[in-house]
Amino acid sequence: MALSSSCVSRHLACTTRKARQGQPMQILHPIPDSLLPAAAALWRAHFGRGRWPARVRAGHGVVAVDASGAVCGVMGLRDGAGGFAQGGAGLSGWLFRAAPPTGDLVIDGLAVTDTRQGTGRALIEAGALVAARDGRPGLRAEVRARNRGALAFYDRVGFSDRGRGRYGLPWWGQVHLLHLSV
Repeated sequence: MALSSSCVSRHLACTTRKARQGQPMQILHPIPDSLLPAAAALWRAHFGRGRWPARVRAGHGVVAVDASGAVCGVMGLRDGAGGFAQGGAGLSGWLFRAAPPTGDLVIDGLAVTDTRQGTGRALIEAGALVAARDGRPGLRAEVRARNRGALAFYDRVGFSDRGRGRYGLPWWGQVHLLHLSV
């Protein structure tokens, strides 16, 4: 499944098909205001805590929408100006240890409603288009070593391991730094 190069513009809006079901899916960047609450809720369900983050940045996210108009995936993006989540994280923010700086566009969490439907791959492809449009060398994912499902996914979509370290929060353990050239 490839997104057309005509998707590279100020706004990314592409239509693709889910790899296994053949149903149309729309990929949008930035996230439209009407979809932001549902996209934030999906992201928060996977990566947030309680009501954190209170706000998200539409311009730092990519959303997948199914044929019925429902959000079926969201990917946050992080750069030098910040990430998808806005607002303090309380004590956790003080304990957070950032990974080494990079010129890559960093994936700030990727969540889908149903796995193995092509949604994650489509979001990665859209993120790669955003990174290329912004003149970045690639995408970077920072994945906890114990998250074997995510590590397998990123391997399947072409990411390579660039190193490991104790980044993020102290209780996360080892984190893999993965890279996809664009």
